[in-house]
Amino acid sequence: MAKPVPRDGTLGPSPSPIWKPTQPQNKIPMNIYREHVNRKFNQNLRSSQELHQWSVNNLHDFWIDLHQYTGIIPPLPAGLMTAFDPNTPMEKVPEFFHGATVNYAENVVTGRDLNKTALIGVREGQDLGGEVWSWGLLRENIRKARSALLRLGIQEGDRVAAIISTSLWSVGLFLATASIGAIWTSIAPDLGEEGCVSRLQQVTPKVLFADSDSTYKGKLHSNVTKIQNILRAMEVKPTVFLIPLGTQDPCFPTLDQFLSSSRPNDQLGFKRLPFSHPLYILYTSGTTGQPKCLVHSHSVILQHKKTSVLHNSLTSEDVVFQYSSTSWVLWNIMIGHLSVGPTLILYDGSPLWPSAKAMAKIAEYHRVTYWGCSPRYLQELEMTRCIPKAEFDLSSLRMVQTGGSHLGADQYHWFYRAFPPDVHLTSVTGGTDLVTSWIGTDPAGPLYPGEIQLPMLGQDVDVADPVTGESVKMAGKHGEFVCRQPFPSMPVFFWGDTDGSKYKSTYFDKFENCWAQHDWASYNPRTKGWQIHGRSPCPGSDGVLNPQGIRFGSSDIYSITESAPFNKVISSTLCIGRRRPHDSDESVFLFVVMQPGRKFTSQLALELKAAIRKGLSSKHVPRFVLGVDEIPMTVNGKKVETLVKSVICSGDLPKVISSTVANPECLEHFKQYHHREAIKDNRGKL
Repeated sequence: MAKPVPRDGTLGPSPSPIWKPTQPQNKIPMNIYREHVNRKFNQNLRSSQELHQWSVNNLHDFWIDLHQYTGIIPPLPAGLMTAFDPNTPMEKVPEFFHGATVNYAENVVTGRDLNKTALIGVREGQDLGGEVWSWGLLRENIRKARSALLRLGIQEGDRVAAIISTSLWSVGLFLATASIGAIWTSIAPDLGEEGCVSRLQQVTPKVLFADSDSTYKGKLHSNVTKIQNILRAMEVKPTVFLIPLGTQDPCFPTLDQFLSSSRPNDQLGFKRLPFSHPLYILYTSGTTGQPKCLVHSHSVILQHKKTSVLHNSLTSEDVVFQYSSTSWVLWNIMIGHLSVGPTLILYDGSPLWPSAKAMAKIAEYHRVTYWGCSPRYLQELEMTRCIPKAEFDLSSLRMVQTGGSHLGADQYHWFYRAFPPDVHLTSVTGGTDLVTSWIGTDPAGPLYPGEIQLPMLGQDVDVADPVTGESVKMAGKHGEFVCRQPFPSMPVFFWGDTDGSKYKSTYFDKFENCWAQHDWASYNPRTKGWQIHGRSPCPGSDGVLNPQGIRFGSSDIYSITESAPFNKVISSTLCIGRRRPHDSDESVFLFVVMQPGRKFTSQLALELKAAIRKGLSSKHVPRFVLGVDEIPMTVNGKKVETLVKSVICSGDLPKVISSTVANPECLEHFKQYHHREAIKDNRGKL
């Protein structure tokens, strides 16, 4: 049994784990795989950490063996000795398994018990039992959608988009798209019009599926007008099909009409493609103009199988409940879990309506074994004073995994007071860039409060000196979080980045031939645990904001605050995040400089918040909107976000200010905002 430890996480001079596995060591899939490696490769690996080190020291053996071990179809060609060309620099994105073929969807739905439940769609405010699709029905609906897409003329490489909630059809339409070799891209319905257009305009989908309505906090909101406005703004118009959830609109044909074009004699088939063939497009938060469009390939199936089988110990007997929107990478990872055959619970709605207990009721009702949520959600659940192990039957629950933001040490201690002690609480870090985790779960090892357990197998991650790039990991120092060797879920390219310059500047400008994630990290040599401390504080780091794990760019905000009608009265705005040493989360500030003769008012602040909420989402609304006389600018007229961020996070002026800053004296004014507190807490993403 796991034993709680003192809140400082120590017993005498050495830290003590808050959880240890209760399952017999020889039954844990990670250990079973380690013994497999020992036998096959004549090793004597004694821990998950040693297995990880072997995997990065022997990348080709590892990835080739993992392909076979996880049962990916079809098998690799006989005699394949290298997973990728070792002579191709990492920044050139080496192709994995050259000459081999795969289809993501085929590996998700093949070999299943057709009578077993695959998906359960639960919508807010409706019956907890939800709508159920068996594996047989899922395959049939994929077949119908695939046939209809082909009848529309959809081919390999065409884009199929959806403004869709986490629902049964989000899975069915994605897998149908993947089966053809077309490219999927999805956006959550709560993203505003500008956010949708800035993404879809770049990738020019031929088809757009869209939910007619959105459900949130007990209310149904029509999306039809927004969809019409998005379509009007797009230069290349896709064919639109409405997924009716309430509103009926004759302007658009429905999903049923789309499916009616399918032919009964069209079989469910899967186009086997190179591992590097595009699968889906995900979007960055848009820190420097439009959001970057990250194109990921069918090779991510290898990462998803690895994560599901080895790190999360999932099988076809599990019930997986991951809260996520379709704009968030966790939706993609959740579909990856489906590749080992569990039942997925797909929830559409607010995680807090009518209270945070609602999701615990779903976990109880469906006897969930794996529950994915956010640190923010656990914080909200704690605020209800709920003791889940006393109020709900969570006897089936085996793992609770959090992502999106840092899980503080205090939350680990609360968790083991409130949840059954056998449950494995785990935190992961990863994201859109790689459609999986960098560091995640070790089901065979101890858990220490505030730390992430184990780098994912095959991910050669490190902590680097920010100047030299040399490893400072074993010294326990903070540094740049990097990955030193290729991995199969690197984006194959950015859409529209014809010369690869955006790709290179995003990941490979800091260190030669070494991926820089631009996060600040540390490793604990005693516990072997990891911590991510936020975005890199080094000069040149971008304007990513990350309140409650919702990562977005300052340019998303500027696209609203510095365009009509606000540009008639506002001269400039500056949007940054503040996270002081004692803060558990980041607070977003929007500083507003008015045009001469105009005054900043509380009414303008409300209007800015309303416009951001409409144009992007409620999750993008800054906590503080404040008028200032000026913001620091370079001599070339560029905003200097990093200096203001440093001042309001530390309360002190920087010791060194670049001579390129035209008005450094204005920084003195921002010191006061180090102490600024919110009157009322804004809610973040859950």
